[in-house]
Amino acid sequence: MRSCMIAVPGVARASCPCVAGASRPCSGRLLRGRDARGTHGRDAHATVLIHVLRSHVLVTCCLLALGLADAFAAEATSGDLAVGAARDGGLIDSLRYKGREVLRAEKGLVAAAVTLAPAGDGTPESLLAHRAGEVLAAAVEDVRADANVLTVKGAYADGPLRVPFTRRIALDGGQRTVHVTEEADFGGLGERAVAKHALSLPLAVCKDPHLRMLAFGGAGRAEMFRMDMNDVNRGGQQLISAPRGHRPYWDIGGVQQLAGSYRIWKANHADTPAYPVDEGAGSPGWADYSEPDWGLTVVVDGPARRAPWSVEIDARKGLLTVAPHPASQLPTAAKALGKRSFGFRLVLHDTSWPASHPCELELSLYRALLKDMATGSRAPSPWVLSTPVGTADIDTIIVRERIQPSVMLRTLYRGDAWQMQGRMKTIGLQTPRNQPLAAWDACARQYLEHIRKHGLPKRGGD
Repeated sequence: MRSCMIAVPGVARASCPCVAGASRPCSGRLLRGRDARGTHGRDAHATVLIHVLRSHVLVTCCLLALGLADAFAAEATSGDLAVGAARDGGLIDSLRYKGREVLRAEKGLVAAAVTLAPAGDGTPESLLAHRAGEVLAAAVEDVRADANVLTVKGAYADGPLRVPFTRRIALDGGQRTVHVTEEADFGGLGERAVAKHALSLPLAVCKDPHLRMLAFGGAGRAEMFRMDMNDVNRGGQQLISAPRGHRPYWDIGGVQQLAGSYRIWKANHADTPAYPVDEGAGSPGWADYSEPDWGLTVVVDGPARRAPWSVEIDARKGLLTVAPHPASQLPTAAKALGKRSFGFRLVLHDTSWPASHPCELELSLYRALLKDMATGSRAPSPWVLSTPVGTADIDTIIVRERIQPSVMLRTLYRGDAWQMQGRMKTIGLQTPRNQPLAAWDACARQYLEHIRKHGLPKRGGD
């Protein structure tokens, strides 16, 4: 018996043990990085392939091998998480959570790149001229898997211009978290300046854009909106989820943290102006893409210390981009950047609520609370929900609008607070009706804490 290796154009190499003239079926073992040349000749190869096709089990083995070669070079797993990298200069080519594919790279995607400012520029006028510079796409040279960690080495390169990098992608299945760190050495670029450094993650978005939701963390609140919710110059009733939302869509949103300030923005499309929605000194450093039953939160730890950076989500294209050097920052000399390490976390969650901004109650308790509010102790009161937020549909409020329970409780004490006063009695607290809003907010927090610990209290007549 001797072995041959089959080489099919555009397909991964596979080896099979065979004998001349009458081969045994292919073993499906995958050969990487080697030139596969046949040792028998075309007739022997044809015989091998015929035998492979006749064996269902062995065909499965071959397809598995070929599928792995086409998908990614290595895979790491931990708990419910499985990540694959890296193909054609990608960052993360595949991320699965509980069997669901949440990241999926299409062929040809330039997922990581460094853009240089035009050579010779040095004045603000020339920097603002928007003349094109070189784009150094990432080229992966080595990928290694060690249990729950992938180590990826390569370089951003274009001819003699080269920025070596090393990435570490570590999975923590218990925390449903993927830790991504990249160290890049810009010292070899000489006198050139870096205009942009971006790492993109291809989201496996659902087909219905009405179910795509974005969120960004601000210093005072979380900016949460749906792709189909356009709230510029529209009344409150038009913000509520509808079977078909109001055009134009909010396709894109982002948060950028520069030295000393941050800004959250959103835009209808890639070719329309951005609409700022929040700004301040320091961002909490997170952004989120969600659908009704899952979501992915990207977290930049130590956001102010790591500035400048940005996170942008294009819900139309299904692309989440983390930029260690955003295009909004003036180009920085490569020598000043030197060796720079940048990291972020990807946190998976099972609801439409961001991991960094979860619902204040378990969703089952929240549903019970809203049902109790709409039922009323004296008569059905759906108006308690619909009047302030435009809908009495509980799933819409929780899953699509993502309104916190503390906000919904405000409907019970925004005027005459007899309803909230009655609820406080059920947990053993006597409260006057004429309290200021801040005092009632404190009561609402107490009421929610009681629900978390003991469940929804039963009410008599308020």
